[in-house]
Amino acid sequence: MNKVTVVFFDIGNTLGSPKISPPPYHLESLNIYPYIPGILQQLKSDDLRLGMISNTGNETEASMKKVLETSRIYDFFDPNLLIYSSVVGISKPDRGIFRLAATQAGNGNTPANCLFVGEDSKERQAARSEGWQVVPHPALVVDVLNGNRLRYICVTVSVAQSEQAWRSAMRDLAIAPLHVTGENGTKVYAIASTLAITKLDDLGFQVDRLGSEGDPLTTTVYLLRDDRQTSTGFLNPQGQSSSFFVGEEESKWVLASAPEGIYIALPGDRSVEAYHFEEAYHGHNLKLLPDLSLLEPFGAGNNARTADFVRSSLVEPSLSDLEVAQFKTITPDSIREYLERYAGIKPLDGETGIKLNSRHIQSPEISLVTEALAKDLTQIGGGHFQVGMDRFVHEGQELDNVAAELKGSESAEIVLITAHLDSTSASSHDRGDYHPDRDPAPGADDDASGIAAVLAIADVIKQLAIVKPPKRNIRFVLFNAEEHGLVGSQAYAKNQAAIAAPIVGVYQMDMVGYNVNPPRSFEIHVGYGASANVQQRSLVLANRLQQLVSVLSPNLQSPQIYTQPDPAEGRSDHASFHHRGYAACITSEDFFAGPLPTSPTAEPNPNYHKERDTFVDFDYAADIARLVGAAAWLTANL
Repeated sequence: MNKVTVVFFDIGNTLGSPKISPPPYHLESLNIYPYIPGILQQLKSDDLRLGMISNTGNETEASMKKVLETSRIYDFFDPNLLIYSSVVGISKPDRGIFRLAATQAGNGNTPANCLFVGEDSKERQAARSEGWQVVPHPALVVDVLNGNRLRYICVTVSVAQSEQAWRSAMRDLAIAPLHVTGENGTKVYAIASTLAITKLDDLGFQVDRLGSEGDPLTTTVYLLRDDRQTSTGFLNPQGQSSSFFVGEEESKWVLASAPEGIYIALPGDRSVEAYHFEEAYHGHNLKLLPDLSLLEPFGAGNNARTADFVRSSLVEPSLSDLEVAQFKTITPDSIREYLERYAGIKPLDGETGIKLNSRHIQSPEISLVTEALAKDLTQIGGGHFQVGMDRFVHEGQELDNVAAELKGSESAEIVLITAHLDSTSASSHDRGDYHPDRDPAPGADDDASGIAAVLAIADVIKQLAIVKPPKRNIRFVLFNAEEHGLVGSQAYAKNQAAIAAPIVGVYQMDMVGYNVNPPRSFEIHVGYGASANVQQRSLVLANRLQQLVSVLSPNLQSPQIYTQPDPAEGRSDHASFHHRGYAACITSEDFFAGPLPTSPTAEPNPNYHKERDTFVDFDYAADIARLVGAAAWLTANL
């Protein structure tokens, strides 16, 4: 291994969580992850020069310096090694920016002396193609510099080891966890150095080496859920997973298989879009991000403030007459107003007259969607909301979640009301025939119904806050890239956990608009097998929503509440919060078979992930939106 003399870091989601203003976009702040200063200090002590390579929009050197100084990390870096795309005129993942950085560092002829640390595999692959060394997470840098290699692992934790013990042991090693699952006992998928793997062996852990050494350098791990293979088996072509076991190239990507699908290491130059299996349910793919917060014990560390918050009380809080009347202003017409714009039925705005064709992340229209949502939330808030964009990178593409916060009057704790903003119609075409930048993806039910519900709820809660602000902060968050693997919510939840955000409840809506046949039933999912504590706290949120049906939406049946087994476990954006110890539930239409033998027959939307997803029952969606909004409001005022 060539001796590294300079280490360059990506900024957003590598060093910290960036906060971006609505258009015109501006970097307002950078919340540094708590472990970053210690790593930077150690590298400086080893006489390494530190730099940055970052896509910085329209920022100037002066504005970047101000943000980095405010974040207290500017002094760690060599001012001559701060490579901003807005200054140099080249953006990642263009290889040219890495050539420029190497030259700036005096290593134009020796690029192997440069190391790039960044979360996006496409960017790391670009750096590797220029002869650089790369690392996918800051926590792994020191071990790599000491000559250790990286590989994917799966650690099986024995039933004799307490949750506290195994999490504590792994926190002391160069391990970047990707996924913690309760399947057949606790399994931890992670990136680890060869030294850390040996130490895990010595500690008595069962460690499976996955793939080949070096795989983490230029790949990203996905769980590809194949909902056919449960009955067909992996090697039956009907299950669609068979190509990964027999294909000359794809077979090299397989890391492990599980009852729900396969774990693959997808190269940075490939898109997960190609692996949208037919008949896939919610959350067909899951992108696994390296995240140290996954090693925080539930109820301790980052989430200690939230562990005991949500408890069943003897007397549930109730709505006042004013609150009931206000939530009843969520009507079919108010849902229709927002949904038809974001489903491309009516123009997105009155200025351009543009009708959306798609909310797919690879459509050129996705930026129009996020800009319109930021504008809507700003107008709805009327000065009461702080609106911003939470930026992340996926497959080399910069994308934004859109968030608006209403400040509470008594507490820094946070209640989230969420949905996802993107769409797909990949099931409309044979595999390989779908072109996301061309083909329609209206996604009226999935999940323009959720978008409309969030916006309608935001309007009502703003009106209530004018009379009396909530005790706790309320955030309205619309996640991007859900259809690619819960990517936006994974990035958001990771960042929130890293900065110890005191989130006490998440109310997620995903597909709340399809109802054709009686009864008017709907579902709430809280199942999380990895932690009974998290599931129980999430169940309290669901029960609070349930008790509002007769008050606000008597035309609905009482919801079907799923705990274990839960067919939606891990399959929508609520899962990103479960993984990090936060209480969360998802409300949806009657999509899955009921949890009880007496449950109504499921009525899944036949238009799911197809071009014909244009139908929504506005009365039904309004009924659900009222319940979710009111439950979140009560939780924010306990």
